[in-house]
Amino acid sequence: MPSVLSNSRSKKNRQLPSVALRAGLMGVGALLLFGILIFRIWFLQVISGNEYTAMAENNRVRFVPEEAPRGIIVDRNQQPLVENRAGLAVTVFPPAMKNPQQEIAALSQVIQVSPEDIQKQLDAHKNDTYTSVVVKKDITPEMKSYLIERTPLYFPGVDIKKYPLRSYPQGSEAAHVLGHVGQIDEKELKEPRYQDGYKAGDEIGQDGAEYQFDYWLKGVDGGQQVEVDASGKPKQELSSVMAQPGKNVVLTIDSRIQKATEDALRYGIDLARSKHYPANAGSAIVMDPKTGEVLAMASMPNYDPSVWVGGMSTAQYQQLTDPAAGDPLLNRAIQGQYPPGSTFKVISTFAGLQEGMITPSETVNSTGTWHVPGDPTVVFHDWSALGIVDLHRAIVMSCDTYFYEVGYRFYNNNNNQGLQKWARLMGLGSPTGIDLPGEAKGRVPDPQWKQQVGQTAIDKMWLPGNSVNMAIGQGDVLATPMQMAMVYSAIANNGRIMKPHIGLRVTDPVTNETIKEWQPEVESDLPISPDNMRLVQQALIGAAQPGSAIGSVFAGFQPVIAGKSGTAQVAGKADYAWYAAYAPANDPKYVVVVQIEQGGGGSTSAAPAVKKIMEALFPQAQPPAATGTTTTTTAPTGG
Repeated sequence: MPSVLSNSRSKKNRQLPSVALRAGLMGVGALLLFGILIFRIWFLQVISGNEYTAMAENNRVRFVPEEAPRGIIVDRNQQPLVENRAGLAVTVFPPAMKNPQQEIAALSQVIQVSPEDIQKQLDAHKNDTYTSVVVKKDITPEMKSYLIERTPLYFPGVDIKKYPLRSYPQGSEAAHVLGHVGQIDEKELKEPRYQDGYKAGDEIGQDGAEYQFDYWLKGVDGGQQVEVDASGKPKQELSSVMAQPGKNVVLTIDSRIQKATEDALRYGIDLARSKHYPANAGSAIVMDPKTGEVLAMASMPNYDPSVWVGGMSTAQYQQLTDPAAGDPLLNRAIQGQYPPGSTFKVISTFAGLQEGMITPSETVNSTGTWHVPGDPTVVFHDWSALGIVDLHRAIVMSCDTYFYEVGYRFYNNNNNQGLQKWARLMGLGSPTGIDLPGEAKGRVPDPQWKQQVGQTAIDKMWLPGNSVNMAIGQGDVLATPMQMAMVYSAIANNGRIMKPHIGLRVTDPVTNETIKEWQPEVESDLPISPDNMRLVQQALIGAAQPGSAIGSVFAGFQPVIAGKSGTAQVAGKADYAWYAAYAPANDPKYVVVVQIEQGGGGSTSAAPAVKKIMEALFPQAQPPAATGTTTTTTAPTGG
């Protein structure tokens, strides 16, 4: 027995330290957990208290943005071209939506915006949780009534607010000049021009003057911070920032001249169609050669810019971009690239005279056909057998044979690129720099260009026919109507090229004070001798008179006009019609260029359209038409 008891006590005594250790560890653990809890409470209340207080506040605070109205656009005489009107927009506040997917689907049916597009708008603001997102602008009264009756029961988080929208008091007038606005996308937000002051959902200029002068036109948005209840209904306004409207932009456009130009272009197209030419498109420009100010710019077919307001349906966009519709979004005045035809002959003349390839008194015999010397198999045709012609008569009668000789001389002079040199000096082959987006640069072909684009060994060669064709504005040379307006402005301005522009000044919408003003800018002074300049100017006066290649189109017109027709051949299509002119011939105030696609000869449709524009520019100078008489003009097929 003693031995058993002794062993039992000994075992019990050996276990006591283990129990004490466990108890001690549990106590330390409890103290540690308690310490962590105390520290966490202290951290939340002291260190992060302000942050969590702000989050709690944000759960009951909503920011309601107030979009700033864009500045208005007016013509040089303060005639409004683009204004703002009050509209309504549908907004969505995502945190207040009970069943987002179901609600978006239902809302889509009401406002006629696809669920994908609505979700896209919401995703663009996913990092801005407390802001209402505009998902549809310019809603109809029916949409408004439907949503008001069912919000917030069926559409929690949906609201209707006032929203400034663009309006066009002159309708489709100058649509290509003005452009339109649209919502900025993620790609645009990354562009350098949109890094300062732009955010998701902003409306920006997408084309024309709206794009070019967006920096000035865009205002500064405001908004209100409001306290809302659990259902998202506003309870009280906490703070507000007033929106600042954008600045107003004054254009060089003269609305009266713009309308007359568009009417004249339609007249020219209709005239060509009456003579069985397709004539489905065209453009026209009126500018001041001494300042570079563009007074009118028209492109047909036209479109109504109001279709962009509030968002465009897929069907509407497809209609505007359908090739069968004639690409109405294309501003043909600065983006259309065409062979300039005989309007190019003034460039060939300057090149020939300045480079010593021709003299004013030299003559050629126009028999109706011309052969490359030494190669009778290659035949070039003239529009008529004009007999013996010197330089003056060659321009007046638009004699191709004379300019075939000019082109061949340049080719034969060790591939001297005088034609290319002077075409580039006069502005072809590069953008004019007009303050509108998307301007095309045209093309001045040369041996290096042929090497790059040619598919075969022969295609890569610069042949005599390339220079011969180029001298009459055919072959591979391409120009925009704006570039040809610059060429004739340079002649009207005695060799000085002024940079074209449509921006005149920026004004404050409240005080009307001028904030910025664009001054005339000299692009270059052409190195043309005064004698050669006068020779061409006199020839252009003759080319607009009865007995010239355009016949009696301008017979009796006052003041005297200087001009040149052009008939450009395009493979597989009817001829393209050109006419470039300036007036008064002795003191030019206006340059007018009209180009009509598939409009026949220049004298067929383009010259009569130019005459209509000139009549609007000089209404007091024309003799009154006799009552009951009809004026007709006849012209040969040259030019």
